[in-house]
Amino acid sequence: MKLNDLKKAAAKAQEHLQLAERKAAELQRQAKTARAKTEQARLHHKRVRKAAKQAKKLAIAAEEEARERRRVWEKTQKRLSKTLKKQAKTETAPAKKAAKPSAKNRPPPTPKTDKGAVAGQSSPATPGAESASQASPTV
Repeated sequence: MKLNDLKKAAAKAQEHLQLAERKAAELQRQAKTARAKTEQARLHHKRVRKAAKQAKKLAIAAEEEARERRRVWEKTQKRLSKTLKKQAKTETAPAKKAAKPSAKNRPPPTPKTDKGAVAGQSSPATPGAESASQASPTV
């Protein structure tokens, strides 16, 4: 009976060995999938970090662009307000008297003539008419 017991023990040991080999193969498959998942997670994390870095660069560039646009807008607003103030000042200012025309724009002066004499006319022929137009003061 010892031989039968030994055969049974050998068969049982063979079954345990096969079971252990199956478990080892299953654990190796699980380890392999875990390594693959770990590698995928590492690569995903790397892509996420790279995307975050790029997003940060874009955000900084966008902030800089926004600052520049605001600066330009403020400059434009300042110019516009100055122009509007000037325009309002000129519209509300009282009308000034017309300045005398400058020497360049003035017509040449006309020669002065006697009150009674008109340019192009001769003096009256009769002496009485001359005295009538000129009144003499009485003393």
